[in-house]
Amino acid sequence: MTDIDLLLRTINEDLGDSSSWSAPVEFRDSLALCALNSAYSLNGSSAAAKNVIARYRAFRPTADTDSGPDLMKAMDSAGGPADFAINILRNERPLARSKRLRPEGIYEGLSRLAALDSAVTTTEHLRTSVADGSTATKRAWLSVKGFGPLAWSYLIMNAGVATETKPDVMIQRYLARALGEKDKLGPERTRQVLQLAAAKLSVEPRALDRAIWQYESPSK
Repeated sequence: MTDIDLLLRTINEDLGDSSSWSAPVEFRDSLALCALNSAYSLNGSSAAAKNVIARYRAFRPTADTDSGPDLMKAMDSAGGPADFAINILRNERPLARSKRLRPEGIYEGLSRLAALDSAVTTTEHLRTSVADGSTATKRAWLSVKGFGPLAWSYLIMNAGVATETKPDVMIQRYLARALGEKDKLGPERTRQVLQLAAAKLSVEPRALDRAIWQYESPSK
């Protein structure tokens, strides 16, 4: 039995038929919600990210269609990103390797996306940029201190890029266990294995990523 055969057998045993899987998290028409969810999901709980989204929706009735600049204006109206984090989102967790609050990083990232030669201010712009193979958008987002590769991956997954995966610790742990390996696979190999397994299962890589994450999640 090959490694991929072993993995597929384990996936079928653990996750069941793909028709029973929960849909991936997606905010197809709101770059604002994509940015908030991706940033607050980093080194944070799913519940905390959901609370942030709920509070933003309560603050902004148009949240589900808000662009990046709309979110920036909302932060400005609340007194700036820091006050927005404290008074509106009521979540003061800082970005990784930084003392800045997460909306401060989001504001910076959205500003840089909007300043690109081909401005990225909506999820449609973001999906088009990814489809065109542009690297400028990714570089702009990753230039924010505290935003690593997973922040970018989850941003575009939330925007509807179904071919993307987010090889975080839980995904790596699951695959290593399924393949009988002692060490984590590492981000690049994790992506490769997920892509291959998804193709064999005829599912979106993003959907398989989500199903594994939910299976491994301590809050499931």
